[in-house]
Amino acid sequence: MSARPVGQWLMVLAGLVVVATVVGAIAVMGSPVQQRQMRIDEQRIQDLRSIEAAVRLHWNDESSLPDDLATVDARPGVALDLADPQTGAPYGYRRTGTDAFELCATFATDSAARRARRDWQGLEWAHGAGHHCFRFRIEPAAGDGIATRG
Repeated sequence: MSARPVGQWLMVLAGLVVVATVVGAIAVMGSPVQQRQMRIDEQRIQDLRSIEAAVRLHWNDESSLPDDLATVDARPGVALDLADPQTGAPYGYRRTGTDAFELCATFATDSAARRARRDWQGLEWAHGAGHHCFRFRIEPAAGDGIATRG
């Protein structure tokens, strides 16, 4: 065998290894479009976490749930992202009782796709693709007024 055919085989083999690596990386991590959608969904969760905390702060200060998110956002020192970072649609908020509320958003991905990642937000924020609402209940401990996740 001459050196030329061996060199050609090595080039073909190296090319196949590169292609297999790229295909494997996309299979494990998702395409760039999927990665972008997951990052946007993670931003939605961060926004909802901040809104939840602000609603609970309002409860602790006022002993009642706010009528709407604008009321919470108008509080001094509070600056919330109240709209979807991609579509601009407002996040949903609804009181479901005197001490219960829900926050809603529309997600591009199913959170099950991120469960294997280290930065997974946790099961309390699990959601499917599409519109999803998270339910919360304010449960003050005896006499201390601290609210907990319901």
